Amino acid sequence: MTDELSLASICRLLESKGAYKLPLAPVSVMEHALQTAWLAEKSGASPHLVSACLLHDLGHLIDHEPAATANEPRGHGPRAAARLARLFGPAVTGPIRLHVAAKR
Repeated sequence: MTDELSLASICRLLESKGAYKLPLAPVSVMEHALQTAWLAEKSGASPHLVSACLLHDLGHLIDHEPAATANEPRGHGPRAAARLARLFGPAVTGPIRLHVAAKR
C-alpha cells in the first residue's frame, strides 16, 4: 500500500484484510472495529470518536517495514494515525495514536 490513504483505499484494505485475526483474538480486526465503533456510538460518543474507534487498529493491516522510519512510526496506533492524518484531524487521529498506551 502506498503512503497516501483515501477513503476508497481504507475500504479496500478492510475488505481485503479485515478478516485477519490477531494472535489470541476471538474476533477479526473488522469485527473488533465494528464492535468498538458501535459501542462508542451507543454510548453517545462524538462522531470523531466513533470514527477513531472504527479505524483504531487499521495499523495492523497496513503493509509496513519491521523497523520504524520517519513516515512509518513503530506501533500500529502511531502508524495508522500518521497515515490517516491527511484525511482526519487530531480528534480522530489522536485517540488512534494513543489507544495502546491508554490500555496500559
